[in-house]
Amino acid sequence: MPSFDAVNYSLRPSKSIQRHIVFEAVRTLQNDLDLDNMVYIGFGSIWFTDYVMAHKILGINEMVSIEASDVGFRRAEFNAPLATVRVIHGHSSYVLPTLYEDEKIRARPWFVWLDYDYELNETLRDDIRSVIENAPANSLLLVTFNGAETRYGQASDRPGRLQELLGDVVPDELSKRACKDDRMQETLADLALDFMTSVAADLARPGGFIPSFRLIYKDGAPMVTIGGIMPSKGAARIAGDITSTAGWPCRPERPIRAPHLTIREAATLQSQLPSIDRLTREAVRKLGFDLEDEQIEAFEAYYRHYPAFAQIVA
Repeated sequence: MPSFDAVNYSLRPSKSIQRHIVFEAVRTLQNDLDLDNMVYIGFGSIWFTDYVMAHKILGINEMVSIEASDVGFRRAEFNAPLATVRVIHGHSSYVLPTLYEDEKIRARPWFVWLDYDYELNETLRDDIRSVIENAPANSLLLVTFNGAETRYGQASDRPGRLQELLGDVVPDELSKRACKDDRMQETLADLALDFMTSVAADLARPGGFIPSFRLIYKDGAPMVTIGGIMPSKGAARIAGDITSTAGWPCRPERPIRAPHLTIREAATLQSQLPSIDRLTREAVRKLGFDLEDEQIEAFEAYYRHYPAFAQIVA
């Protein structure tokens, strides 16, 4: 079953928050890097939420969506939200190489977000290597994959599986403990970023690869998003300086786990923010309802990006 038949990706609050953080951060990069006339490439599915954001927030017009499913391709063509979204039928491993030779886009910076719903595997790894090898200068690459520990075998087999996938960046002494529970997502994020940096170095990209994105979020399964910038040689220092500051938002210390709130609850909490004092459970109870401490803390951290969903009854 295609993932769009199982999940409405536009109604996942943690994923929505992650998207807003990423797109706002990329907008700040546009001011300092040569990202004019950028092309957005990804998996729009039938929802195209990120494509609308790429157009509205970043001003991107040229967009390519890759869709492998036969039914999904027809639905994606029907649901494409803008005239400049080009839907291409096929698997990413087949479609990406055709884009490297595309005269319309091959000399322009790309924003590639390969948002998979399955685990890090050989196909995903090879797509990463392919994009790093061939993407134009000043391109961005983000990859999202499932970080659930059970997707990588039994506990005793996980370190070996990661070595099998990512090679020498995985230390021989990687422990089973590092591949268990929430630590698994942290391990995956760090090693996958090391792999991307290593690939760029092996390929001698002039500006290298600047690791810039490391976000873990959870609406159901824990998902890992990692990525970076492949700058021109002259822009490498600028890109590194911007993304290494304490204010760079795309390396949050903790996973994004947005609480599921009603519209009324979210609006009531938002009316108390921003505030010098932290919201407490006692304060929320005085507002008329109750939440766990960690739910309050998560909302306070991400309320500016918290989505508002409503059902319209005609």
